[in-house]
Amino acid sequence: MIRIVMLLQALRRDIAVLFFAMMRRDTPRAVKVLFPLALLYLVSPIDIIPDAIPVLGALDDAVILPLATEFLVRMLPPYVREESERRVLRYGTMVLVGATAVLVLWLALIIWALSKVFS
Repeated sequence: MIRIVMLLQALRRDIAVLFFAMMRRDTPRAVKVLFPLALLYLVSPIDIIPDAIPVLGALDDAVILPLATEFLVRMLPPYVREESERRVLRYGTMVLVGATAVLVLWLALIIWALSKVFS
């Protein structure tokens, strides 16, 4: 969990730009599909390199997500990127706090549900 929060803090600007771009109709469909998949990969227990391997397990998340977000930001048309960056400057902090809260609540709900199923 701490690993996820640290990685999201390092990528907060690009993730916020992609979040605002997701709300626009003129964002390419590939970005709208690949961005949620990249975030799901971060929280998924299934990794290319298992997290049980001490250093390499966290390293794949620390490499794949930044590369994916950089690639997706570059896929955005220039006018979408500029508008999204302006919105990040205006609303960025509020969006990140809200997104982090939602992520933490979902993870808590999933953990709670799994504890009820397996107890």
